[in-house]
Amino acid sequence: MRAGRLKTKRYPVRNRGGWAALLLLAGLLLGAGAVIYGRQAWEAALPLLPGVLQPSAAQTPAPEAVSREERTLTLPGHTWYALQLGAFDSAEAAESSAESYRTRGAAGYIRRQGQYRVLAAAYASRADAQAVMTQLRNNHQIDAVLTEITQAEVTLRLNGRPEQLTALNDAYDALEQMSQQLAALSDSLDRGKTDRQTALSALRSQRDTLTALKARIDAQFGKNAPQAVKDAGDLLESLSLSLNEALAAQGTAVLGARIKYAQLQCLCGMADYTAELSV
Repeated sequence: MRAGRLKTKRYPVRNRGGWAALLLLAGLLLGAGAVIYGRQAWEAALPLLPGVLQPSAAQTPAPEAVSREERTLTLPGHTWYALQLGAFDSAEAAESSAESYRTRGAAGYIRRQGQYRVLAAAYASRADAQAVMTQLRNNHQIDAVLTEITQAEVTLRLNGRPEQLTALNDAYDALEQMSQQLAALSDSLDRGKTDRQTALSALRSQRDTLTALKARIDAQFGKNAPQAVKDAGDLLESLSLSLNEALAAQGTAVLGARIKYAQLQCLCGMADYTAELSV
């Protein structure tokens, strides 16, 4: 299963600035002092949403001791084209089908959308997905269905301590790039342009990046982090665990399947995350 060319690229740390202001979404408190303002915040300051945890007085520095700044951050929208191998009413049936494909190089990723849908791989272009779908049908007698996975574009205005904002910005940057990098790595491995050891080295670097970013999120926001921050941290952690499984894979086909699995986990996770922010 193939996608585009491999681009060797480490996760950069950068600040995003100067984006045009779009409709703002999701009013949340970010740990000790950082705030994501919702759409109405452009017009007036709003009280905190019910149920949002606030730091206690003992945890809160004196106002004059806290350095704060404001940033605008955009999570860009994307559409990926995934190959669906089957849809099932039960998780057990889906898992059985998924496992039979994983040993053959497909992700076997299960996404719950009404039914349990077993996905093989995802591609940035419809043409690439259709080309692989034709190969599966002609060469392997596998009938796949093309399905879209869409990540909504969300723009947030952040106000808080610089180290909090930078930690969250870097986490979003890494998640934004992960799907593309894993897709390129999987394609290069499938085509024989990347050997197993090179692929494993790239995966170790990616795993270490995710682990470090999760540690920074935890350190900056602590136990009282709001759900949106916790969800971002949870996605970083679950992807790190999936990359660990890929590193332990035996054989090139299984390694390729594990990379495709992590890529689908990332892009589906980000699609669900931005959908939740858009509610």
